[in-house]
Amino acid sequence: MDEGHLEPAPTSLIERLWEEYWGLPIVSVDREYLPSDVEGLLWREGREAIGLVTWAVAGDQAEIVSLDAFVRGRRIGARLMEAAEAGLRSRGVRRLRVVTTNDNVRALGFYVRRGYRLVRLHLDAMNRVRALKPAVSSVGADGVPLRDMWELEKDL
Repeated sequence: MDEGHLEPAPTSLIERLWEEYWGLPIVSVDREYLPSDVEGLLWREGREAIGLVTWAVAGDQAEIVSLDAFVRGRRIGARLMEAAEAGLRSRGVRRLRVVTTNDNVRALGFYVRRGYRLVRLHLDAMNRVRALKPAVSSVGADGVPLRDMWELEKDL
């Protein structure tokens, strides 16, 4: 069985995966992202893409725009984050930010375990998301009302 490997994610693949899993654009707290706005790493096993992390850099800061492990329980998300952080650190990025929704307790734990700190709560931020993407549900995981965004940061 192929152990898998990391490789740069081409924009065309980011676009296909975002359309399939998230819809375009990806909406953060203060901007929207299209695939052409980001860079990324792909975890591939054979020909199959089983994980993707994307980010946007602005000076010495960056934002993780998306992190997806399409197969759970194999540390794919952790490997992608470790590689992204190492690459960004080597490029002079000093602070990394990530945003997730208030229903995503699993993601909150994932990031906090990796040294991220909750720095801001953006109340009712999902209203802006729904203005751009009306199909986004008002109910998230486990029946939690999908209203707010949690912003986390890590010094690299």
